[in-house]
Amino acid sequence: MTQLITTELVELDQNLGNAPESVIRHLAGKVAAAGRATEVEGLFADAFAREQKTATGIPGGIAIPHCRSAAVTEPTLAMARLNPKVDFGAKDGPADLIFFIAAPDGADQEHLKLLSKLARSLIKKDFTAALRNATSQQEIVELVDGAWLTSRQPRPPLPPSAPRRPER
Repeated sequence: MTQLITTELVELDQNLGNAPESVIRHLAGKVAAAGRATEVEGLFADAFAREQKTATGIPGGIAIPHCRSAAVTEPTLAMARLNPKVDFGAKDGPADLIFFIAAPDGADQEHLKLLSKLARSLIKKDFTAALRNATSQQEIVELVDGAWLTSRQPRPPLPPSAPRRPER
């Protein structure tokens, strides 16, 4: 499998319009331009249909639009840091960090794993602060890659002297 996110899949401090539709269309275009989708319109249609079912904004100024699509040739993550922010339906307001997950049709488990790993990373304030302060696409890619590696590593066992929870 190729790298999930590359510098060509990252946009920094961009005005991609004032609605989720325009942001998703732009990111679908980036995925296709990177050779990871066979067509922009099919990918956009699948992603926007998913967005219309349930908004993908989450607390903290973040949105994670995502879909499975026949147009996608390999699991891909595109990212945009927006200026100005766009309302993706989160209760706390518009989002500036947008992560677009595009997975091939039939890649249910891969799609869910990507969502889960990303969500675990995005609840860490130091991670989102680093994303907001990054000065280059390469820095974003390195941060995201580091988050994947961290989430893949099993937790080390507690040392024998560490207190343990009592069994019930």
